[in-house]
Amino acid sequence: MTDSAPGPKACELLAQASRHPVASPQRNALVAEAAVWAQLEHAATMDKHAAVVVDIESALASLADSVQKLRGEVDSPTERMKLSQK
Repeated sequence: MTDSAPGPKACELLAQASRHPVASPQRNALVAEAAVWAQLEHAATMDKHAAVVVDIESALASLADSVQKLRGEVDSPTERMKLSQK
């Protein structure tokens, strides 16, 4: 898995931190808060991706069921007779 860029809130906090002297308590606090926000924003993104995967899996399962039903109808002797008469 590759690391992703920090989200908007984390970037905002890092920008604020850059305005403070290196190793100052304010800078350290802002960088720590930015790290937490980056993790939260990354987790939220992963939740969205997981929801999309579940939606796609559900749609594929529904499509597979529909295909099975259609195959059953086409494979029935009555339906084959109708198709051959066309």
